[in-house]
Amino acid sequence: MKNNMTTSSESDDCKKQTITSNNNISLYKIIKLFACICIYRLLNAYIIRTQFDPDEYWQTLEPAYCLVFGSNNSTGNNSDSGSLSPMQSSMKSEDSKYGCALTWEWTRRYTTSDDARRTTTVSKQSTSIKQQIENMLLQAVNGPVRSYISILPTYWYYLTCRSLFEWTYSDSTTNSGDDVTNKHTIIDHVLHSYYTSLQQYIKKSIQRYSTYMISKGPMYIHALVVAAPTDLCVWLIAAYISNNHLSTNTSSNNQTRLSSSWPFWSLLCSITSWFHGYALIRTYANSVETVCLLVGIVLLSPELFGQYNSDSKYDRPTTTRLQAKVAFIIGGLSACIRFTSLAAWIPMGLIISYRSGISDNTNNDKNKKTKNKKYSYRDMIHTLFGLCVTYGLLGVILGCCIDRYFYGFWAIPFLGNIHFNVVLGHGSLYGTHPLLWYVNAGIPAICGIMLPFFLWAAGTTLFRGSTSPSRQRLTVLGIIFPYIILHSFSAHKEFRFLLPILPPICILSGHAISELIDAAKTSTNCLLRRVSTKLILIGFILLNYPHLLYLGIIHQRGPIAVNRYIASSITEAQKVGGSEEYSIHYLMGCHSTPLYSHLHIPNVSIRTWHLDCSPDCRSSSELDCESDDFSNNPLEFVKSAYDLNSVDSSCIEDNSSVDGSCVNKEEDVFVEEVPSYIVIMEDDALKVREVLTKDMQLSHEANIRHTIKSLTWHDPSRRDIDTVVTIFSFIDLHFDHMVVYKQI
Repeated sequence: MKNNMTTSSESDDCKKQTITSNNNISLYKIIKLFACICIYRLLNAYIIRTQFDPDEYWQTLEPAYCLVFGSNNSTGNNSDSGSLSPMQSSMKSEDSKYGCALTWEWTRRYTTSDDARRTTTVSKQSTSIKQQIENMLLQAVNGPVRSYISILPTYWYYLTCRSLFEWTYSDSTTNSGDDVTNKHTIIDHVLHSYYTSLQQYIKKSIQRYSTYMISKGPMYIHALVVAAPTDLCVWLIAAYISNNHLSTNTSSNNQTRLSSSWPFWSLLCSITSWFHGYALIRTYANSVETVCLLVGIVLLSPELFGQYNSDSKYDRPTTTRLQAKVAFIIGGLSACIRFTSLAAWIPMGLIISYRSGISDNTNNDKNKKTKNKKYSYRDMIHTLFGLCVTYGLLGVILGCCIDRYFYGFWAIPFLGNIHFNVVLGHGSLYGTHPLLWYVNAGIPAICGIMLPFFLWAAGTTLFRGSTSPSRQRLTVLGIIFPYIILHSFSAHKEFRFLLPILPPICILSGHAISELIDAAKTSTNCLLRRVSTKLILIGFILLNYPHLLYLGIIHQRGPIAVNRYIASSITEAQKVGGSEEYSIHYLMGCHSTPLYSHLHIPNVSIRTWHLDCSPDCRSSSELDCESDDFSNNPLEFVKSAYDLNSVDSSCIEDNSSVDGSCVNKEEDVFVEEVPSYIVIMEDDALKVREVLTKDMQLSHEANIRHTIKSLTWHDPSRRDIDTVVTIFSFIDLHFDHMVVYKQI
């Protein structure tokens, strides 16, 4: 009997050791996995040659470019908004030749009117303090809606590029006058010559790829600091939950196999997701919001998914609480980037607060053991306000300080965002969708092949929520569902707004796949037994990568390709002594292409102009947006914009104005000068071709493919064969093009 008891205790010890070893994930394994994910995401970034949404550039690249390379007077600050920030005032004067383009989201300001000043009978000091507080709140509410926090990786990268460019174009010094008379000087001379040759090679490479470094480099940076960490966090969260499954189901071999494969399938869902590959690596604020949320979930995993301990409330060492504090600071920063991220962080805080109130007081006597379970509301309130709210507000304050540094005044972008989108309701100016659009279209589109697995995981979790593993998956659903519900009440909806909850969906889908494969191994159903790891892998590849390649290489590639073509044309002109000043006009929908971030050419000044479609004209019934005027009547707009109806054509003949416009002497109105390049869509180009070529003396330069317009059966007799792509001599793909005109 004693031997049996000893054997039993030894087996229990072995199980405990197994659980402990499973919970301790090797750091070497994490580093090796992260390195592989980084390589994969860099390749993913390389193949992306298209535009998904203009905000990709206007949210990050253009403002970061303005800070590092732009002119001092292009920041959008006015006298009522405070002084220039230290970073803006420290810009070098020679950098002013590079342009700067900021949308209304960055330049939105509150202007104090004289009649708004109120006089009171209180003391001057109290009135001054009150007025300062009011002005600060008015500046915040009516101020910018974008935070500089999300552009910090790109900003630091551009600072590094600027230092490299300064070093590249600096004069290299050589010691040609040194005497080579002995062995040491000969060796030094040889080493110096090799060093000089290597240095010159690096400088020439930087000069050659400088435009590519500025335009494409931020996407590689996001692949490393946003996309790859998000994938790793998916694996870490699934691994943590699966290890808890092992600790509660050590007697089940099937459950052990299921838990061990869960992290693998979750990671596979993340890295093969077409929407992750298409949107996560781009420079969106939504991408930064996603990685903040996933890092926060990883840090809060012991609080969110930790197992209940009968000897104490929860196993919360000091390091766990420190992780939770850091997580909510990150949550505060995420709220500064996009206030809608609170739809995920608030449920997480409520879940943690509720779990912290669960207590289990055990009284041990010599002859009996009793358990008294009760709920501690004191611990719940302490966690809610002492941890979640306090450190969340600390993150918000830190984010406001960062924006204060860059803007030069106390801007609180998330308040401006709430005022613009919620109070004023101007988000609907950019499109509206039905209430259930995210349920009917959004979730199915971004999930793709994962949708049935996610629905199965959600269903089994909701109907089998009594077990501990199901409760942990229910916690993941508690993050996903509130996010979808709260975003559904917004009139303006986009696929990328759901990006932060796609990684948690990958985690649940990975669990469903693990269950399916495990059930297939022991099933008596012939059809189910055919389901294997290879079959699912092939399915994920065939149903994700073809349209990822199409969307990343073909669809909407014009905005990137047209600027690359213009930059290459200007670079070639510089080799034969071309001008150092160029102007480019984009006669297309507003923000159709990136601007200076994709046109950076060292020592070349480029001015751009695009059609306006700001909320001021969109929300007013009395004002017409330039983009609307152009789309309604391209010919009349071009004639009016360039004053082609006027007898005095001095504006066209004189192409030397600094700001890209000139004054009509007879009517005293500003009109646009004839630029070096004009970019226009093919359909509109047909309507204004004669005006561009005859009146403005521009020559047709190139047609840049943009999107597939139609598909037809192959017709060998077509004359426009240059604008059509034929597949297997069977189908003709007709593309919509961007047309480039150049000044003769």
